[in-house]
Amino acid sequence: MDEKELVLKSLDKVDRWYIMLAGIKENNLLLVTKREVPSTVEVDGIFLNVIHYDPDQYLEEVSRNEELFRSYKVYYFVKTYMRKLLDLLSSLEVQRMSLTLEDFEEKNR
Repeated sequence: MDEKELVLKSLDKVDRWYIMLAGIKENNLLLVTKREVPSTVEVDGIFLNVIHYDPDQYLEEVSRNEELFRSYKVYYFVKTYMRKLLDLLSSLEVQRMSLTLEDFEEKNR
């Protein structure tokens, strides 16, 4: 079973309609939702550890550590939430670029 199928089948074990984002990394299943979810999910004999975040908490955590998002393969998301997440990531990148440009300008004065 491929990862995408594994993620989508695991969403049937939780309340899919409240999941904002779902991804996988090795045997860890990332679920971003306001609802409580089990700590493990079993799909066709494969056990996945569930990493659960509240949607607002996840955005805060990603703003501190982008790898929290980038290290997972995301196969399910709500479009408006993903847009919010991508906007956050792009603003962080612009902020980094402006700091780099300021450093460059200071060194060349």
